[in-house]
Amino acid sequence: MSNASTLGSERIVAGLGVVVCCGVLILAVPRFMASLYALYPEAAVSQTQNKLPPEVYEKSISDLTLALNWYENPEYRQALAFSYLAMLNASPLLSLQKKQELLKQAQASIIQGLKLSPVDPYAWFRLAAVDKALNLPSQQIINALRLSFYAGRVEPELLMPRLSFSHEYYDEFNGEMQALWKKQIPAAWTFQAVQLVQFVAQHPEAKHLVEEGLIYSPDDWKTFSQDLEILLQKTP
Repeated sequence: MSNASTLGSERIVAGLGVVVCCGVLILAVPRFMASLYALYPEAAVSQTQNKLPPEVYEKSISDLTLALNWYENPEYRQALAFSYLAMLNASPLLSLQKKQELLKQAQASIIQGLKLSPVDPYAWFRLAAVDKALNLPSQQIINALRLSFYAGRVEPELLMPRLSFSHEYYDEFNGEMQALWKKQIPAAWTFQAVQLVQFVAQHPEAKHLVEEGLIYSPDDWKTFSQDLEILLQKTP
């Protein structure tokens, strides 16, 4: 009886092991297949400094769509949105209707990706830019910017692009958003000082905002002012 009982227990354990292994495979296979389809688009997205032909982005869109059929991944969604926008930029002769279609497809992909992973400051900023291109209400754009600020206040590569883009809406910001904007100034000065000085040289009305942002760092404000004066003297 003891041997029979032991054998029965071993069979149960073995059976459970098979079930677990099958479950792991069921979960792993879709992700693996999706990752294979995503290889080409990942390579294309990584070449942001190079101007690639529209055909590259068309294939990326096709492959990412297949990848998403296997596995719904927020990174794939954002890569798909990037591919739509990249194809738009790579195809200047597109009709207005086709451009609008690409923008709407990018917008839908960004939103779906954010539903899966909302803490993505780059995606929220990209959504704000797409919404602007679609001529949507400024409040909708501002809401996306607000969520971008909250999702990542210190993103070195995002600081100045986001500050310069959102400056256009500063007068429409409420007090909370204006405070968020100015809190970016010390970080921008730390990580992208040259770009910050260049931005104010092009937008003199923003100088007092930078001064308010650096109010607790008088030495930084002094250095900023000196660098700005030097740049303005060099500019014809």
